[in-house]
Amino acid sequence: MSDNGYIMNTWWRVIFEKLLGKKGVSSPLDIEAIFNGSGFIAAQAQGYRGYPACLPLDAGIEAYLARFLVSKGYMERLTLALSQIGYQVCPELNTQVIERSDDPSDRKMVLFLHPSFAGTVISFASDDLDVIDALQQTRLEPPLPADSFPWIDPEDLGSLQGDMEYWWTYLWLPFWLSLSQERQSALDLEPEWREFIVMHQPHDIPASAG
Repeated sequence: MSDNGYIMNTWWRVIFEKLLGKKGVSSPLDIEAIFNGSGFIAAQAQGYRGYPACLPLDAGIEAYLARFLVSKGYMERLTLALSQIGYQVCPELNTQVIERSDDPSDRKMVLFLHPSFAGTVISFASDDLDVIDALQQTRLEPPLPADSFPWIDPEDLGSLQGDMEYWWTYLWLPFWLSLSQERQSALDLEPEWREFIVMHQPHDIPASAG
């Protein structure tokens, strides 16, 4: 496993621990046990190229993992997309295990909803490739930077730390790189935030992914 894969898997386990330790969760979920015997081995290549993208596989979990940020206006799209393939999401629950209805293969997903950055951070694990395919086709979007950080002047930012670094590295940058140059240009970004994106985007990564 590459260093990046190790870091991403470590990050995912930390997020699981934080989410499952939140008030209101009656008992910890054993993610490995939930998907034990699913037979899941790997996601298709598109699952790693589209948005949201699968994280590097964790050898201990027979499922793929993903996380992304959506704005409030896109939550209804997300729940509709999942319901159309047989997953009924309850938006009031922060943690839920959902089985696919009328599916003899017993596919399922574990879903975490965490309000943050003026939207909702979605974290999930699933052994059903239809889930990532449906979400990628839905074209979900996060809140704009100015909505997530209305109190911040991007021109005053130097090196990124804390919440800002997490938001940029794991939530905004993956979304931005998934956009074509045309869609990047069409986003209603303030000039200061566009400059911020240009300054902090890694130089060895293409300006857009498609």
